[in-house]
Amino acid sequence: MSVNRVLFIRHGQTDFNIEHRLQGALPVPLNDCGRAQSRALARRLKTVAIDALYASPRSRALETAQIIGDALGQSVRQDERLAEIAFGDFEGHTFAEVKARFPAAYRKWESGYRPFRVPGGESRLDVQRRMQAAWDDITGTADLATVALVGHSSAMMILLASMFAHLPDKAMKNTAITTLDRFEDTWRISAFAELPQEAG
Repeated sequence: MSVNRVLFIRHGQTDFNIEHRLQGALPVPLNDCGRAQSRALARRLKTVAIDALYASPRSRALETAQIIGDALGQSVRQDERLAEIAFGDFEGHTFAEVKARFPAAYRKWESGYRPFRVPGGESRLDVQRRMQAAWDDITGTADLATVALVGHSSAMMILLASMFAHLPDKAMKNTAITTLDRFEDTWRISAFAELPQEAG
């Protein structure tokens, strides 16, 4: 048996999410709404047979995963490679503030050029490589069928964009679930960015 289903789960809400501030590697905790969202997510996931639960070690993702793990009786396996992109000098700022304070770096980031590394942070290509390595290791694990990965929207979208030519035009909101299923040697997106109440 090998992994044939992966649930990508974005962490619960933080105050930075509300303020549209870049979190990156900062230790931003869930807010009360985020904890309530995570509890609702955990209730939804009780109907899913999850064999292993992995998480980014960033506090907002780890707390979300721990709430899920407590409900499911699963321990959380932390993996640094699942962390959000490190935004370096951009962290703690809104994009409007970044545009005003770091105009040249902002233009380069907005260009979408994958090797561009944010000052003091990572490039999209850096994130793609570490996320791909985590994906290969986790999905290659024997004796697991369904796994859940709790992480961050930017890092997850970078990996998914490297795997699929087209992604649905839908925001990955807090606690949204994206389901990938393996058909022989091919992965397909079965559900994209579904909120727990939407998931079937």
